[in-house]
Amino acid sequence: MSQTTKAERAIEAYHQYKEKQSASTAREYRRHVRRFRDYLADYTEATLWDCHSGHAEDYYQWMKDDKGYAPSSVRVAHASLGDFYNTLETFGTDGRRGFPEVSVAQDPTEHATPERLDGMYSQSKKDKRNGDKPLSKEEVAELIENVPAPTVRNELICRMLYQTGMRRSELVRIKLDDIDRNNRHIAVFGKKTGEPRNVWYQPSLDSLLSLWIEGDRNAVFHAEDSPYLFPTRRQERMDEQTVTDVVTTAAENANLQETVYETKRPSNAKDGHKTPEVRRVGAHTLRKSFGVHFINDGGDISFLADLLGHDDIETTKENYLKYSTKDLENSVRRHGPSI
Repeated sequence: MSQTTKAERAIEAYHQYKEKQSASTAREYRRHVRRFRDYLADYTEATLWDCHSGHAEDYYQWMKDDKGYAPSSVRVAHASLGDFYNTLETFGTDGRRGFPEVSVAQDPTEHATPERLDGMYSQSKKDKRNGDKPLSKEEVAELIENVPAPTVRNELICRMLYQTGMRRSELVRIKLDDIDRNNRHIAVFGKKTGEPRNVWYQPSLDSLLSLWIEGDRNAVFHAEDSPYLFPTRRQERMDEQTVTDVVTTAAENANLQETVYETKRPSNAKDGHKTPEVRRVGAHTLRKSFGVHFINDGGDISFLADLLGHDDIETTKENYLKYSTKDLENSVRRHGPSI
């Protein structure tokens, strides 16, 4: 049975199981599981069986930022996927109730939560505490000064995220051939069509990039056989969760990290499950910081939308202009007509 057939069979079995409880809920949940399956096929190399929490959180971010879904829809998607994997664990292991016999590496929703994402809180949430704000330039510098070992690789990761504004899922898929070191731009393949967009980095990254590509990278076990910029000792390219771990650890080392919110205990949580904390600083925070600093330094909002890979400029305005009120006010006072 092909992976595609197995996935569709599992989704249909899940739909039939849920339909006995509520036909409308079954349809809604099936739609969300199918969308997640299609997202994995279009944007990643993972499947429903081997994806992890990093894929789930990237999916929630894609729903909200790239597709414009409301936070409530993202939360429903999270609930749908959590219920699907919980049901799959119950019936898929032995292939009962019409489910194919499948082995799932992990429930990707167990340690993922849409509440980590920027903009998922309403302003009235008492525990928000500015959790979606970007870092200042001074804070970014402090974070970079405190990256964990291996320092060359991890400093490059943080600087590249900040200087280009790319997503962590795009960063781990950069191949050596995608980098034009003469013109300092990188072709990022992050779209369903496979068409790249270019992002640019600054001259300050040159020496660090050379140190990694011509030096430290060669000591990695899979480097010789890998086309990717960031291979690891276990596989030909790094996974997204490692990028998040690098950034969050650096933020903690720099005393920049703080708990914004403790999520509710998942309904499918097992004994010993630790309720995830929503932390202020993650990999996406550097992307956010890039965008806000770009605007505050006079960058054009339409250019920013292209650099970030947003399908709709309204997404860019909604998520980035709100942090630039003071700069926009000063600009109007300085350049606006006075008659």
